[in-house]
Amino acid sequence: MKNERMKKLKNGLKKVLWFFIFPVLCAVVLRVFFFEMYKIPSSSMEPTLIPGDYIMVNKMRYGARLIKFGKLHRENKLEYIRTPGWGSIKKGDVMVFNWPNYGSLYGKKPDMFGTFVIKRCFGLPGDTVVIKNDGLKNEWMEIPEKQNNLFPFDTTLHWTVSYYGPLFVPGKNKSIRLTPQNARHYKDVMMYEGYKIEIRNDSVFLNKKYSTTYTFTHNFYFMKGDNFYGSQDSRYWGFVPEENIIGKAVIVLFSNGEEGFMMKRFFKLIH
Repeated sequence: MKNERMKKLKNGLKKVLWFFIFPVLCAVVLRVFFFEMYKIPSSSMEPTLIPGDYIMVNKMRYGARLIKFGKLHRENKLEYIRTPGWGSIKKGDVMVFNWPNYGSLYGKKPDMFGTFVIKRCFGLPGDTVVIKNDGLKNEWMEIPEKQNNLFPFDTTLHWTVSYYGPLFVPGKNKSIRLTPQNARHYKDVMMYEGYKIEIRNDSVFLNKKYSTTYTFTHNFYFMKGDNFYGSQDSRYWGFVPEENIIGKAVIVLFSNGEEGFMMKRFFKLIH
């Protein structure tokens, strides 16, 4: 009799635990593999997205990122693998990604995964980016046209935010001629791919080996905000590695910004 009561009690506890654990497991699986919600903090994607928008990001579009726990445990280094996706990245996609922290590559503990950022894909691997913008200026706008703070930080190019490029976007198995200028332009990318760059006169050395060409081993993307003059994007900090991409922004769930809830933005598709 006592054993039967204990058995019933254990079965009851299992059911209660499963009642609470199962929804949590489902939520974790959905968040890791399929969808996640993000809040838009700035005006860099106006008018497409405004501060206070809560958006849904589809992670399976490009494949969900999974942490390499073995690498994290053994080397305390954050790296990801990606599951097969339902589609591929296309020019014009609005994406959430980790800001690429290239500066960390020069320190003792590299960490390329900065804060969450949302921008539109403007350049795919292998593309050549050219920006010529004549139509967005107004007399009252103060346009930041400084040249020394634009990627790739080469004032001899005389680029501005309005007239930018041509700039080649690195892609896996794509090659460039390795001149001293190219080495300076792509040094962060090559550092990311495991090379140390040294320039001696007109010669370039990668990991102490004289080199005249370079073949990239990863895909990178050039991102730009829809708010042309109000966005810190790839024009300022460079290319986004594919590993940093989280997913595609697909819909505005609701908006709760300075003006409160905006009914017209409920379940608004993101294009």
